[in-house]
Amino acid sequence: MDAGSSSSPLHIVVVPWLAFGHLLPYLELSERLAERGHRVSYVSTPRNLARLPTLRPAAAPRMDLVALPLPRVDGLPDGAESTNDVPDDKRELHFKAFDGLAAPFAEFMAAACADEATRPHWVIADCFHHWVAAAAFEHKVPC
Repeated sequence: MDAGSSSSPLHIVVVPWLAFGHLLPYLELSERLAERGHRVSYVSTPRNLARLPTLRPAAAPRMDLVALPLPRVDGLPDGAESTNDVPDDKRELHFKAFDGLAAPFAEFMAAACADEATRPHWVIADCFHHWVAAAAFEHKVPC
């Protein structure tokens, strides 16, 4: 929200793809939204969240970093949560693990939507997240 705005702050859930070329721009967007007074839930895997730069002080109080553990997939190296960690011949396994985040994300959305105080107003998802749109639709949250 800009100064002088009479709008209520929004709660926005942001879910970037597991590549730093996506994680970092979505983080920038998230910080800018938070600096304008909106609450942002930035969703990724624990290792990716740990590797992000420190949140800007003006944004940090209104940002929640939500860690969803990446499911283990046989053949995918341990700790391979970002595309930087995955050899080219294992990309398909990374997508399979990524799709395993569907159930944990649906649980996150159900919990967030159970209380009007935490209910998201919007979900912003990257292009690979078919399951994010499905969870948002189920809870009647625009995506």
